[in-house]
Amino acid sequence: MNYWRIGKNGRAKRSPAFHSSGCGLAGSYDARSLCHKIVVPFEKSKGNLFGLSNEPFLIKSLRHPEHDKDNPQLRNKKISALLHDALELIRVAPEAEAYSAVVHVLRLGKQRAELASVAPSAGEHDLAICSEFVQEFLQKAAGGARLVALWVAMLQLSDEDSEVKAYNPNQSDAFAGTIGDVEVFIEGDLVSASECKHRPINLEDVEHGLRKNTSGAEYIFVIAAGFETQQEENIRKKIAQAGELGDISLVEAQSEFASVLKILGPHRRRRLGPAVTVLLRTMREFESAEEAAALWSRLLEEQSNTP
Repeated sequence: MNYWRIGKNGRAKRSPAFHSSGCGLAGSYDARSLCHKIVVPFEKSKGNLFGLSNEPFLIKSLRHPEHDKDNPQLRNKKISALLHDALELIRVAPEAEAYSAVVHVLRLGKQRAELASVAPSAGEHDLAICSEFVQEFLQKAAGGARLVALWVAMLQLSDEDSEVKAYNPNQSDAFAGTIGDVEVFIEGDLVSASECKHRPINLEDVEHGLRKNTSGAEYIFVIAAGFETQQEENIRKKIAQAGELGDISLVEAQSEFASVLKILGPHRRRRLGPAVTVLLRTMREFESAEEAAALWSRLLEEQSNTP
């Protein structure tokens, strides 16, 4: 509804704070009903993605004829005050500035939408989709960036209160100043790091990773192509020895990612593909990002076409 307010104000000097024609502000009309006519049909055409409220614009706060930051029906007074002040700035702004505000808000909305939670519907087999996505997506390495993006996406979705940072594995550790391809922070403190290897891991990789971990944080080796020939026993032994002094472990993507997907639950699994896509774009792996988006869309479409 706020997008509509801003857009209408860009074409005529109407106050953007009104809800209905009875408020008495300049140029007011029944904005609430107009938004209802637009949003409700759109929602129904998109699988009831807003929860299928029959009257989304008849909530108590919108029964007031105009937006009032002191309205006792508003739940978030701080956001309400900021919105009210923003609407007033829009009212007096030149048309070009109002248009720029619309563009900026829509860009922010697009960024949020890419990671937004999508409620699963009955009959959806999102676990099968995610499993197929992982198997197909890891058929290419992109220098290890794909494994990193997939692992980070699962970490982010499983613990949304933590800050998970991803580093392109093709970037040198010395330049990045990191101890792993992935780092997890809680309130600014490093609590976990991961070294991801899409190629077969060797003993030198393990020793190098352990040397880097001077912080004492949890350290995880994530692998997607097994072990270098005749090195598996020594690698497992080295990790086990290091594990006696700290939290050091090994995660094999091909056999263990399936368990992680189960733990995520359907409400988080549905965000896996978009999350991977965003991470790859952040790492400037644009080709892999586009392939991730295309693969995710194809798998969803195939499911929707399945009787």
